[in-house]
Amino acid sequence: MAEVAERVAKRVESAQSEVADQMRRADTKAATLLPLFGGFLAGVVALTTRPLPWAAELLLWVATAPALVSVVVLLTVVRPWLSKDDGYGFGYLAGFAEKPSDLLGEFDRQTGVTAQAVDVVRLSVRVKTKYRRVRAAVDALVCSAVLLAAALAVVAVS
Repeated sequence: MAEVAERVAKRVESAQSEVADQMRRADTKAATLLPLFGGFLAGVVALTTRPLPWAAELLLWVATAPALVSVVVLLTVVRPWLSKDDGYGFGYLAGFAEKPSDLLGEFDRQTGVTAQAVDVVRLSVRVKTKYRRVRAAVDALVCSAVLLAAALAVVAVS
């Protein structure tokens, strides 16, 4: 029986480590994608330094909407999650600043592999949310890039 418990504890620790790594990866991806908006903006500025055909100008304006959506979504990915109400994380722990002894009691109440598994699940939900947002932001950036390329094509043809 102890062997099974030990195996479960190792799997939970492994999952906890993997989820923490995925959280860092999601944040890194979002931070890496944010500068792409600067590249998009540079392309728009370069195109608007001279008179444009109305179709190209329209495409540029339409392309800015998904680019702005992408930036906002990426910012929500890297924005700190400071909830003290979800019973998890440093925001929750900071709620014990006035009475650290209550925190010790909370830790005593939440012991063992089950508490670790609950933490893994909570963190996994956050990671999944971040990856969904990164995916949505990438989709919006791709849409903007396609529209920007179409505007460039219109300018090249005219």
